[in-house]
Amino acid sequence: MKYIGIFFMLMVVTAQAGVFGSEKVPAGTISPEKDYDTVNGSITVGEKAHVDDLDTVNGSIKVGLQATVGQVETVNGSIKFEDGVTAEHAETVNGSIVLGSNCTINGHAETVNGAITAGAGCVIDGDLETVNGKITAIGTRVEGGIETVNGNITLDQGTIIDGDVVIEKSSGWFNSNNKVPEVYIGKNVVLKGDLVFKKKVKLKIDDSAKVGDIIGQEFVENID
Repeated sequence: MKYIGIFFMLMVVTAQAGVFGSEKVPAGTISPEKDYDTVNGSITVGEKAHVDDLDTVNGSIKVGLQATVGQVETVNGSIKFEDGVTAEHAETVNGSIVLGSNCTINGHAETVNGAITAGAGCVIDGDLETVNGKITAIGTRVEGGIETVNGNITLDQGTIIDGDVVIEKSSGWFNSNNKVPEVYIGKNVVLKGDLVFKKKVKLKIDDSAKVGDIIGQEFVENID
């Protein structure tokens, strides 16, 4: 996982950004080459706007209905996309990521301490990754894989995953969480890759789901 790299990459914003305070992009703004960045403040993009990258350090980022943006990155804050948003990728360190229905993410969605939720009709070209947080995909297409360390995973309602679903082994400063992750593979889910477990998990697979191999079977506790 790239969570250490995210932190250092996003901290560069503190040296580059000249704005302290929140940024608000009006609905319908068409400036596809314009970036919006700040240090201590949130960023809000109105519906049907088209702008480029959004960067902050201490603040949340919200992108409105059917807006188009570039790379979306924060360190301490959540990211929320309303329905129909298109973005290059979404990254945070301490915060959740919520992708509304019919979103298109041309790269990955990644956090360290926070949940990731992807709504119906979302298409994510890359991976969904977190360390300490739940990953939920409902009726979603993920062309990469899904990975967590200490979080639960719920895939349901025909979600399609092209890559693997991975529960990594806790290591270093993540060892303090002894919770056993739960993995639920729900109705009509198609996992083209494998289930890869590197520590103990609780697993439930719906009869209608199709999955690859289970690697790390010795770590699996099946649940009803």
